[in-house]
Amino acid sequence: MEMFSLGQRIRELRLKKGLTQVDLGKGICTASMISQIESDRARPSYKMLFAIGERLGVTLDRLLLDVEMNLEAVSLFRMARAMVAGKEYATAIPLLRELIEMPRAQVSQMDLLLDLGECLLHTGSYAEAEQALLQVQEVAVVRRDARVAALVLRLLGQLEYARKRYSLAVYLWTKGLQEADKMEEPDAYLRAGLLYLLGEAHTRVGQREQALTSLEEAARMYEGLDSLYEMGHAYLGLGISYQKAADLERSVEYSNRAIGIFEGLDNLLMTLEHQVTCATLYGQTGRVDEAKQMFTGAIRQLRELGRTEELGRALVEHAAFCQTQGRLGEAETACLEARGLLPEQHVYQARLSRVLARVDLERDEQAQAIRRYQAAADAFAQAEEVGEWGDTLHELSLLYARQNEYAEALRILDHVRTETQVAMEQRGVAL
Repeated sequence: MEMFSLGQRIRELRLKKGLTQVDLGKGICTASMISQIESDRARPSYKMLFAIGERLGVTLDRLLLDVEMNLEAVSLFRMARAMVAGKEYATAIPLLRELIEMPRAQVSQMDLLLDLGECLLHTGSYAEAEQALLQVQEVAVVRRDARVAALVLRLLGQLEYARKRYSLAVYLWTKGLQEADKMEEPDAYLRAGLLYLLGEAHTRVGQREQALTSLEEAARMYEGLDSLYEMGHAYLGLGISYQKAADLERSVEYSNRAIGIFEGLDNLLMTLEHQVTCATLYGQTGRVDEAKQMFTGAIRQLRELGRTEELGRALVEHAAFCQTQGRLGEAETACLEARGLLPEQHVYQARLSRVLARVDLERDEQAQAIRRYQAAADAFAQAEEVGEWGDTLHELSLLYARQNEYAEALRILDHVRTETQVAMEQRGVAL
C-alpha cells in the first residue's frame, strides 16, 4: 500500500472507529471495493468518497486535508520503503528513525515501526527489533488488525529463528497463520510464506510430518500463484525433508523440480531483460502502446520474482520512457524506487540521476537539474562510461546555454573534448 495516500487515511480512520470493511462499505459499495480503495488499487468517485467520509465521521474537506503530504516526509518515506524492498536494511534505518521523530509527518507510526523492526532484525539488532515489533503488536491487538498482527508474528518468528529458538518460532508462525485466516481479504502470499517458514522450523525441531505438511501446502499455494522463486525453494525444502525422512525417491523428485524451476528462472530473466530492451526501443520509435504493455509486464514479473537489481534496471528504463511521454510523476516514482534496489555504485544509479535531471528541467527546477546532471556525470566517470559521461555533460552545457551562461557551457564542452581525446588515446584511437 502506498503511504501518505487517501487509501491509508481511510483505513486508519476505519480502524480507529472499530469498523470492518463490510461495515464501512454497507450501502455504499462492496467490501472488496473498500479493500481496493484502502490499498490504492481503486480510486473512489466523489459521491462514494463523500459517503465514506460521512460514515467515518469526517467531512470530505477534512478527509482530503488530512492526506496532504509533507514533501520532505514523502521523499524520506519513499526512499526508506524502496530500501526495505531492496533489502538495503542498514541504509533504511536512519531514514525510518527520522520519520518516527518527525513532527506532523502524517505517517502511520505502526507501519514505520513495523518497517524499522524488519530492518533491525536483518541487521542483527535483535533486542531493538523485538522492542519495535512488540509495540506494533500491542496496537494491532487493540485495533483487531489481523493483517498487521500476522505480519508482526511473521517477523517475531524470524527473530526467534535467528536466535535458534526454533520451537518458539513454530509457535509464533502458527499464531501468524491463525491471524492470517481472520483477514477480511485473504492474502495468499502472506499465508504461503508463513507455511514455508513453519515448514523450515518444523524441520529444525525434528517434526518431519508437520514439516512435510506445511511445505506441501506452501508449494501448492505457490503453484496457484505462479510464484516460481518461492515455489522452487518450497520444493527444495521438501527435497531436504524427504531426504531426512529416508524417502529418497520423493526427495529426488522434489529436488529435480527445484532444479527445473531455478534453471527456468535463469531463462525467464533473460527473456524479461530482452523484453525491457524491446520496450525501450519501441518507445524510441513511437510504438508507445506496445512499449507500455511490455514495460508493465516485465516489471510486474521481476517484482514477483524478487529480482531487485534486474527490477531496478527495468524501472530506470521505464522512468526514461515515462519522462519522454511527459508522465513526470511516474518517472520520478520509478526512479525513487529503483534507487533503493540498485547497488550504490551501479551505472544505473547514474542513469536514474540523469532521468531525474530531465524531469527537473521539464518542471523548470533548473538548479536541481544542474545538481543531478553533475551527480550523473560524476557517477558515469567513476564507472568509466565515457560515452554516457559525455552525453550527460552535453545536456548540462545546453542547460547553461539556455540560461545564457555561455562561458560555463563552453567550459564544459571543452572539458568533454579534452577528456574524450585522452580516453581515446589511452585506448589506442587517434582523433
